[in-house]
Amino acid sequence: MDSEPRLATVRIRELGATLALGASRAWVNASDQVALVRALGVFVLTRLAVFLVAACAHRLSPAPVSPPIELYLGKSALGAWIRWDAGWYLNVAERGYWFDTVGQSNVAFFPLFPLLIRTVGRAIGNPMVAGLLIANLAAVGAAIALWTWVRDEAGEVTAGRAVLWLAVFPFSFFLQTIYAESLFFLLVTLALIAGRRGHWPAAGLLGGLAAATRPMGVLLFPAFAWTLVREWHRGTRTVRLGDALGLLLVPAGLGLYMAFLWAAFGDPLAFWYAHATGWNVRFHWDLAGYWREATWLLTRGPRIRTYTQLMDTLRVVLPVCFIALTVGAFRRLGATAGIYTAGTVAVAILFAPESVGRELLAAVPAFAVMGFSSRGIVDEGLRLASFAALLVLLIAFVTAHFVG
Repeated sequence: MDSEPRLATVRIRELGATLALGASRAWVNASDQVALVRALGVFVLTRLAVFLVAACAHRLSPAPVSPPIELYLGKSALGAWIRWDAGWYLNVAERGYWFDTVGQSNVAFFPLFPLLIRTVGRAIGNPMVAGLLIANLAAVGAAIALWTWVRDEAGEVTAGRAVLWLAVFPFSFFLQTIYAESLFFLLVTLALIAGRRGHWPAAGLLGGLAAATRPMGVLLFPAFAWTLVREWHRGTRTVRLGDALGLLLVPAGLGLYMAFLWAAFGDPLAFWYAHATGWNVRFHWDLAGYWREATWLLTRGPRIRTYTQLMDTLRVVLPVCFIALTVGAFRRLGATAGIYTAGTVAVAILFAPESVGRELLAAVPAFAVMGFSSRGIVDEGLRLASFAALLVLLIAFVTAHFVG
């Protein structure tokens, strides 16, 4: 009777060993080692450039910081990274959850990331440094995991391009600040790797952790379930009870948080109400408004003179690009990646149009598909333009002009 739990435990341990440094196959031969180091080196260099530009922007145009930031970080330029949602995650880590039925409240922010901040913060005595450390280590891990997944699918050259596209994505600086984006990207990528290799209990566990980090993690469940049911119908794989039960760990990540909210505040959907009332995160279907913005862009061409025009352009262009990348995910990576990408892109466009660029970071397979593009100088030009937009948005973020 206990053979299935033992089998699940063995598979999880096997996955942990496999992914200890990204994946064991990354070190099979010298060519793979060099390719991984090169891709990771480019990613780290872009992150160093991001921190350098942020520090310069903070010095030239300093924005006010709160007393707690000065207490923990002093006059350091790192204080410029503690903006907007970063404060909410720190609030959860330091004070726990509270719920306001008519305004903003921190139950909107899922527990795994602030729990890690609290744990590491207590160990080192500085929650802000802990948050930055966790986010940046997770970002490096995410780059390694993305490279590993794409290398297994299409080779080291494609994998290197995928990591490069992630590094220059205009909103990728959110991977470096105290937001849950980098941890979520890492967990989703590892879950997809586990599912691709048939480690379904481990995929479910990683997916559950992702769902406890951001609500979009639960979208892994229909993607994994579709694949498992298809394998069962085709007879290509014997679906064990442990596999099916393992997938239930994905919605369990969301379910456990909902159970906590029910016990603490009497409402399992408190996180949703907090999003809706505090941040206006609800179903948006303004096709006419989107068409007006698209028409404005087409009639004016690529003439972008102000920061507002840049943001408006990205809100039009990025959804179109990611819809195309969703099709590419189905074609290049299969139904599992395609279903998950379709879900995340739809949620980003329909529920968070104002912050769609950041939300699209959750569409992990889209960045993998970008690596398949090999149009030479055209891609180089697009990456250069993307990195330039990244720096502009970064400066706006650290000088407190990103929103509004």
